[in-house]
Amino acid sequence: MSETESGAAAPAAGVAPGDSRREARRREREQQREAQARARRTLEARSRRRRQAIWIGGALAGVAAIALLAWWLISPGGRSDIQTFPIQGAVHVPRGQTHPPYNSTPPTSGWHYADAVAPPGITASPIPNEVQVHNLEHGEIMIQYDCPSGCPETVAALETIVRTYPKKVVLAPYPGIGRPIALTSWGKLAYLDRVDEAFIRRFIAEQKNKGPEVFPD
Repeated sequence: MSETESGAAAPAAGVAPGDSRREARRREREQQREAQARARRTLEARSRRRRQAIWIGGALAGVAAIALLAWWLISPGGRSDIQTFPIQGAVHVPRGQTHPPYNSTPPTSGWHYADAVAPPGITASPIPNEVQVHNLEHGEIMIQYDCPSGCPETVAALETIVRTYPKKVVLAPYPGIGRPIALTSWGKLAYLDRVDEAFIRRFIAEQKNKGPEVFPD
C-alpha cells in the first residue's frame, strides 16, 4: 500500500519539510515586526496627543492669565480683595515703648497709645501706627496713600471723598505701603492702585463702627 493510500500527508512537490518550517518562522517574525511597528505607531500617536493636550492646556492657561491681568489692570481701582488679619489685641503701650511687629502694613489692630487718636478728615503728615490703631479700635476708617514721586490728582480725589465724611474717616500719607492706596479698618485691609470711589465708599459703609470700642458718630 502506498503512503497516499495509507492516508499520510505528502509534502508539496519540490518543498522540503525544513523549508516549510523556515517559511513559517519567517512569516511569524514578519508578523511580530508588524505588531511591534503598530505598537510603536500607537505609542507615538498617544505621545503626540499628550503633547498637543499639554500645549493646548498651557496656551489656555496663558490666555486666562493674560485675561486676568488685563482685567486687574483695567478694573476700576485695580483693587485687591478685602483682606482679614488676625486681631493682635488692643493693648495700650506708653509712647516710645517697643512692641511686637504688626501683622499688616498699615496695621489693622494691636498695640497703640491710649492718649491719642488722629482727628477725622485730612492730615498732611504720616500718622504713627500706634495712633492710627487707636482710631481703628474706635471703629474708624483710615485711608492712606504712598506716592514716592507725588500724586496730586490721587490725593485731590481722595480729599474730595473724605470731605463728605465729617467723622470717623481719616486721610493721611503712609510712605512704604508699596501700593498707592490702602484702606484699613479693625482687622481689615484693602489695597487700591487707583482711586475707586464706589469701592472706597462701600468699604467705609461696611467696615465703619466695627472696632471693639465704638463711639457714636
